[in-house]
Amino acid sequence: MKNKILVFDIGGSFIKFSLYFQGEFMCKGKVKTPLDSLENLLVALKQIHNQFMDECEGIAVSMPGIVNSESGHMVHGGSLRYINDINMLDVFKKAFHKPVAIENDGKCAALGEAWRGSLQGITDGVVLVVGTGMGGGIISQGKLLKGHHLSAGEFSFIRTNNENAYNDDYLLGMQGSSFVLTKTVAKAKDLPADSMTGEKIFKFIEEGDGTVQTIFREYCRNIATQIINLQSILDPEKFVIGGGISENPLLVITIREELEKLYKDSFYNFVRADIEQSRLGNEANLQGAIYNYKQSYHLE
Repeated sequence: MKNKILVFDIGGSFIKFSLYFQGEFMCKGKVKTPLDSLENLLVALKQIHNQFMDECEGIAVSMPGIVNSESGHMVHGGSLRYINDINMLDVFKKAFHKPVAIENDGKCAALGEAWRGSLQGITDGVVLVVGTGMGGGIISQGKLLKGHHLSAGEFSFIRTNNENAYNDDYLLGMQGSSFVLTKTVAKAKDLPADSMTGEKIFKFIEEGDGTVQTIFREYCRNIATQIINLQSILDPEKFVIGGGISENPLLVITIREELEKLYKDSFYNFVRADIEQSRLGNEANLQGAIYNYKQSYHLE
């Protein structure tokens, strides 16, 4: 019976997928995201869809880039460089012959947290998704803030250094990237870059490795600094920190510690940011994609 929704969370590294039925996610899995062409992306998605085509009634999609979720037009696909000035809603409907709803991944994370996560009941909140860049979304007055150009929440493009304003290494997407963090630690430990993971970094920290502890604190201080800026601009009630690396509580703990140092060292009376670890973890985008689907087809 076709009463389930197939959900795709398309990221720069993996496509996560699941079947949603009566409030629960079933049959979760992931495959590598093709980075070479739209054709190969569709092949990968169709292979997943073929497993569930007799069960699902519609498709919910979370993906990178600037997305007009109503019209389906995408200005660009973020890390998916082959998506540019194209209507992905039309592309997906033609591929699957089913109702489809799409939304930006950071905005999906915010919708998911507002629907079933750490922003439930919060009128004004910000979600920061720490990954290969710094994604996120903003809930303002109880609604998803999209912005005039649909780019509200694209925190990766915040510039963090006046002296190096033209150097992309000083974008928050680089300074706050878990990928850059693992590369930095690997270099400091004289290890292959692709051998380092977030789990290994936390193990070094727990073992008292001073070099890794220093790198990690500087990383968290960079994020804390931008949280102060965002608090000043948006004045949210709460920040939620998500993304794979946030599953270890030490990330939020250390960001809080660095925030306190910054507050203590300033004579200005800042409104102090309240930050919390995501309750949904890696499910946030999936939850938000489902919520967006329900809203798009007036199911909730």
